[in-house]
Amino acid sequence: MRRPSSKQRRLVILTLAVTTFCIAYYAGVLQKDRDQKPPQINGVLIHPPTPSPTLNLLNNNGEAFTAADLLGHWSLLMLDPQREVNPAPALVQLIQVHNRMATNPELQQRIHYLYLPRHETAAVTQSLSELGSNIYGLTGETQQLDETFHLFGSGDTGAEYTLYLIGPEGLLHALFTQTVDAATIAEDLTKMITFTQ
Repeated sequence: MRRPSSKQRRLVILTLAVTTFCIAYYAGVLQKDRDQKPPQINGVLIHPPTPSPTLNLLNNNGEAFTAADLLGHWSLLMLDPQREVNPAPALVQLIQVHNRMATNPELQQRIHYLYLPRHETAAVTQSLSELGSNIYGLTGETQQLDETFHLFGSGDTGAEYTLYLIGPEGLLHALFTQTVDAATIAEDLTKMITFTQ
């Protein structure tokens, strides 16, 4: 058998070196993706995301609204435990976030904006659909509301309102309290949704 020439040996060594580099590079990229940390936000980041609590509510058409209705799109769920005030500060903030997201219409339409008041009348939640095709009012019997607020950790009627970011897979990704303004929440939403794409 003929011995390979020095040119052939160099070609084999070069091929092995390039193959080794490609494998190492690919492994490094995969590891970096696994180790990539979520963006810093002004709200409370939930990492890793956790399953959303069970929901047993009604939408503004009087139809059942459950955790299955959160799947397939992003959801911003505003829980408003405060006594009825007109206009409700929690609802105002939710609408302000919706309006801030209008700078990115494609992203804005991928989010469902959900308002669940503990003490509001049904008329308020029914009128929300007039504000946009992706803004919904939720309601329920007293027991259903108590249970939902309790599961989300907002059981105290004197508590501040809280906005929850729920991903398309039904997982809680972040929450925002009333101390975070609408412009900042909109920026954080853009970061979070872009990060998970």
